[in-house]
Amino acid sequence: MTKSILDQIVAATRADLAERRVCASLEELRAQATLASAPRPFAAALRPLQGGPARLIAEIKRASPSKGVIVEAFDPVAQARAYERGSAAAISVLTEPHYFQGSLEHLKAVRAAVTLPILRKDFIFDAYQVYEARAAGADAHLLIVALLDDHTLRELLALTRALGMEALVEAHDAHEIRRAVAAGATVIGVNTRDLRTFAVNPDLVWQLRPLIPAYCVGVAESGIANAAEAARARAWGADAILVGETLMRANDPAALTHELATAGGGTIATLFTGSGQPFMKICGLATEEQARAVTRLGADAFGLVFAPMAPPHRRVSVEQARRLVVAAREQAGANAAPLAVGVFVNEAPATIAEYAERVGLDAAQLSGDESPDDCAQVAAITGLPVLKALRLRSERDLELLDAYAEAGAALLLDTPRDGAYGGTGEMGDWALAREAARRWPIILSGGLTPENVSAALAAVRPRGVDVSSGVETDRAKDLAKIARFIATARASTRRNREQVGV
Repeated sequence: MTKSILDQIVAATRADLAERRVCASLEELRAQATLASAPRPFAAALRPLQGGPARLIAEIKRASPSKGVIVEAFDPVAQARAYERGSAAAISVLTEPHYFQGSLEHLKAVRAAVTLPILRKDFIFDAYQVYEARAAGADAHLLIVALLDDHTLRELLALTRALGMEALVEAHDAHEIRRAVAAGATVIGVNTRDLRTFAVNPDLVWQLRPLIPAYCVGVAESGIANAAEAARARAWGADAILVGETLMRANDPAALTHELATAGGGTIATLFTGSGQPFMKICGLATEEQARAVTRLGADAFGLVFAPMAPPHRRVSVEQARRLVVAAREQAGANAAPLAVGVFVNEAPATIAEYAERVGLDAAQLSGDESPDDCAQVAAITGLPVLKALRLRSERDLELLDAYAEAGAALLLDTPRDGAYGGTGEMGDWALAREAARRWPIILSGGLTPENVSAALAAVRPRGVDVSSGVETDRAKDLAKIARFIATARASTRRNREQVGV
């Protein structure tokens, strides 16, 4: 049976390791490790600011098994300095010699040339390699869950921390994520590249990121080549991204590093931080009783509609809205209250900012004809996350998603109807919405009810759902319907994730 490339790399690494043990004993390496300069904080460097872009781990490698030699004129120190000028948060150095043409000497030279934390990227399965990394000056190293049994993973993590280092623990599926968490990993990477076939599945980031606990740093690895892809990974919740080949091929690596390190997506990630699966928004609340009820039932957000053309039973004044926000927060107590989202249609940014301050809004939803620039202006003047309601009519409209998301707006898909700005109670094109949901984390709206939300979630796989008329009876919010809607949606999402092994 032919060995996979991964098997061949591991076999070569084992042979090299046996040779290195002859040249330097474990005791000698331990002594060298104690003399190395103090580790730089790797995990802390990867924590993004709230609403900020993903932190960038910029990688140095001369070659790869799938692409061969990436760059002929290879200068790891010059590359590292370009990364530092471009605002990378950390640098990864490939040290595997046969398939990636790396070495520990590259790592030593890079560590001496820059002030950023340095990650040793290699196929590590033995304590000797951990001491070796620290002796060379590495601040962190890679542990690939697929190569390690649970006992070895825990042992290597414990040794790593005893040496003051951190480990990027890399997973490729839900089972490996759970193993990494159980072993105590605090920096967990989702590698979208299959190490046996080298095929890339970009969907893995949004599928697996919810399995990484909030106290961990989540890193998206592989398949990121530009600012839009970096923003998309961040929007799906990645705290950091690791990029190698694209940067190695860049004519101006410092400029591309800066572009990737400052990409968007952070405000979208902030909106969904700490929310359930799916994100649940109940729109059009009008009474304090409703606000307290949706808080008790576990909604993630509720909508307060200020648009003058909205039906009277869903429209609120500033004072009404303020009372609802206070009621929800009192109901939540020490727990996180659902987000209070103000819903506006073609309103002036200054007015939105005034309402946000007077009511205590947590986010603003723009449901009219606002442009991406309008969304960015509202976010800038209010300091709040912005949701933009879009009404897609054809596949050509999918291009709108990137423009709004790159402007920092979270996306809510509603049903298109001439002359209407939402609240129609009509279902949209779920097939089209599914294509949108694969690009960005969307909130699905339009015609949802307790009876069809399960089917909608299975068909579209949105990050969240938004409902208004579907939980009303006689033009008033029906608390029993709201409870059934939330419970059905949450149970359905659990089943859907189990079916795909997540």
